[in-house]
Amino acid sequence: MAEGILNRKFVPAGKQLFLTGDRGEHMYLVQSGRIRIWRGEPEHPVVLAEVGPNCLFGEMALIDEGTRSACAHAVEDTTLIVISGEKVRQRLADADPFVASIVRILARNLRAANDHLEGLMGQVLAVSAIKAREIAPNEDVKTLSSGAAEE
Repeated sequence: MAEGILNRKFVPAGKQLFLTGDRGEHMYLVQSGRIRIWRGEPEHPVVLAEVGPNCLFGEMALIDEGTRSACAHAVEDTTLIVISGEKVRQRLADADPFVASIVRILARNLRAANDHLEGLMGQVLAVSAIKAREIAPNEDVKTLSSGAAEE
C-alpha cells in the first residue's frame, strides 16, 4: 500500500484513544490487543463493544462526518493499524451512490441505537438506585413507624 495511508500505533493498557465528541480523523483496525468502546460516565460506563484482532472501530465519525459517538480505551496493550480518514472519505465518495447511501444510513442507525442504549442504561441505574433505597433501612421508614405508634 502507498506510504502514509496505513500506519501502526501502539496503545498501552488503560490509555484513552479518543473521547465522545472528538473529531474523527482516523479509523482503526486492531492488530493485537483489545479496545473497549463505551459511552456515559466513567463511573457508570455503558460498554458498547470490546474489539480485538481483525476488528475495525472508529469508522462512524468518518462515514457520516460527525464527531466520535463514544470513547475508546485500551483494555490491554494494543497495536492498531491507523487508517486515514481522508482515504476513507475519498473511497466513500468514489463508491456507487446507492452503496454509499446505505453505509451512511447504517452509521446513522447505529448512532441512534447507541443513544437509545445509553438512555436505557441510565434508566436501569436510576431504578437500581431506587430499589436499593427501598430495601435499605432508612430514617424515613423509622420516622413513619414511630409516628404511627403514637396515634
